Amino acid sequence: MKTIIANKNVVKKVTPKEGKTIQIGNARLTWKAMGVDTAYGTSLYEMDLAPGVGIPVHNHPYAEIFYVICGHVDFLRYDDHDIEEWVRCGPGDTLIAGANALHAFHNRTDKPTRFLSASVYYHEVALEKYGTPVDVNDPAPANKMPNDAEANQYLDVLKDAMNVHRYFPQQDARNGLEVFREIENRNKEKDVIAR
Repeated sequence: MKTIIANKNVVKKVTPKEGKTIQIGNARLTWKAMGVDTAYGTSLYEMDLAPGVGIPVHNHPYAEIFYVICGHVDFLRYDDHDIEEWVRCGPGDTLIAGANALHAFHNRTDKPTRFLSASVYYHEVALEKYGTPVDVNDPAPANKMPNDAEANQYLDVLKDAMNVHRYFPQQDARNGLEVFREIENRNKEKDVIAR
């Protein structure tokens, strides 16, 4: 009979505010589990979303699971007739965006929200490519309309996203500000369903 020897270095505790933090636009996330921790199988991040902040409509060829910790976040999905509908999720709610499902999320409230997102390692690769490392204790940037150069740089990221298996319908926008206006308009909409 063989004895299995345990590897004492594979059980790891990650404390609050611990993990690599990156900024993507106005959204900030902190990795709680990265591919290097999971044999490159899964990744998990915690995201704080200020009021009015969100990620535009996109999809990717793998599922993503969201679990809301505090506050409320609205998730965009499409019904059987390709009609957009928003689903508001609060503390304890889980939302699953299946593989290739077009989805978005926005904090359309006046209070901050926090959630966890779990997915495959490739999701981490995509986010790391476009994120800027920041200190978790640094204040979040103001939620404001970017200047032309910043907006066009964001549009370049959306166009390049196909290189990491992501699709953003906004990649065909005439300019970057058009993308940010669309995000701003979506955040003004308040119709949500509670299911």
